[in-house]
Amino acid sequence: GHKNVVVMPNPITADFGEQADCNAKVVVAAGRLVRPKNFISLIRCWKIVAEKFPDWRLEIWGSGHQESVLKNEIAELNLKGKVFLMGYSSDIYGKMKEASIYVLSSVFEGFPLVLIEAMSVGLPVVSYSCPTGPKDIVEDGKNGFLVPVNDEMKMAEKICTLIEDENLRKMMGKEAFLSSKKYKI
Repeated sequence: GHKNVVVMPNPITADFGEQADCNAKVVVAAGRLVRPKNFISLIRCWKIVAEKFPDWRLEIWGSGHQESVLKNEIAELNLKGKVFLMGYSSDIYGKMKEASIYVLSSVFEGFPLVLIEAMSVGLPVVSYSCPTGPKDIVEDGKNGFLVPVNDEMKMAEKICTLIEDENLRKMMGKEAFLSSKKYKI
């Protein structure tokens, strides 16, 4: 009930300039390759997406101790040539600009700046709606989609929706870009 309280979210230092055209057949994710980021769930989800859209690829940017576990999952699901562990990049904005959709598969987050970074280059997002973070940033159905945590079928469905509907993908990307501007430093 206090009137002298203000929430100040973490800002990003993006240039808010060049945006992704959302035409590339690439879905991107980024983060440390650790269990809470839940990339194993994303890889399993991609199995469903790849069956419907074999010409699209998933790029996961980052490094970490789960790399070998994720490589094994990719091999076990026959996703070589469809899912790529790209390693670390000091230019994640540049990598995001070469994609069409951003996916966040974390089981928990504080305030995922990576979502805002993706949105700042005009990418629509599909994110697990973990207890905090994504639902404070993503307006479900407007600049992206929120999906229950570990619901791989629903995650795949929303990714496929954006792949199938180029107009929706581009419209959500524009909305994502506009939404990200409130986090400008």
